[in-house]
Amino acid sequence: MDSHFLMRRIHSLTGVVPVGLFLIYHLYLQLYLHSGAEIYNNEVNSFYDSPLAIWTLVFVVYIPLFFHSFLGILLIFESTVQPSYTYYSHLLYWLQRISGIGVLLFILAHIWNTQLGPWVAGTWGTHFEHLSNGFADPDTGMLTKTVYVLGVLGAIFHFANGLNTFCMTWGIALTPNSQKRVRSFSIILFVILTASALYALAAIW
Repeated sequence: MDSHFLMRRIHSLTGVVPVGLFLIYHLYLQLYLHSGAEIYNNEVNSFYDSPLAIWTLVFVVYIPLFFHSFLGILLIFESTVQPSYTYYSHLLYWLQRISGIGVLLFILAHIWNTQLGPWVAGTWGTHFEHLSNGFADPDTGMLTKTVYVLGVLGAIFHFANGLNTFCMTWGIALTPNSQKRVRSFSIILFVILTASALYALAAIW
C-alpha cells in the first residue's frame, strides 16, 4: 500500500477518532459551567484524578492530535483544489485549512492557560475560577473572550466539516447523493455543537 495514501487515511481517522470525540466530550463538560464552580471543578477534576488520566491524554488525545495537526500542515503544501469544485466547495476547502492552523495555535495556548500555567502557579484545579476570572478581567477580558470563542468555533467547524472528507476518504460517501447527506449532517452537527458551546459560555460571560 502506498505510504502517502496510508498517511492520509490515518490523518483523516485521527481527526474524528479520537480527537473529534474528545472535542464532543470536552464541550459536554463545559455545560457544567451552569452548575457553578464546585460542581464544574469536581467534574473536570474527576477525570484527572484517575491514575490513567495522564496516559490517556498523552496516547489517546495529544499524540493523535499533534500527528493530525502537523501532518495536516504538510498536506496543505501538497494539496491542490480540483477544478471541478464549486465556489462553495472552494470556500470550505480553504476554511478547513485555515481553521486547522488557527485551532492548533489555540490548542497550544489553551493547554498552557488551563493546564501548564495553573500547575506552575499552584492554582491548578480551580478551573471555573480561572476561566471566569479570565473572562472578567477588565484589561484583557474581551480579548480572552474573542480568542476563546473563535478557537472553539474553529475547532467545531474543523471537526464538522472534516467529516465530509473522512466519509469520502473511507468510502462511506462516494455518490453525489450520499455526499449531500453527509454535508447536511455536518451542518446540523456544527449548529448543535456551536449552540452547546455558546450556551455553556453564557454561564460566565
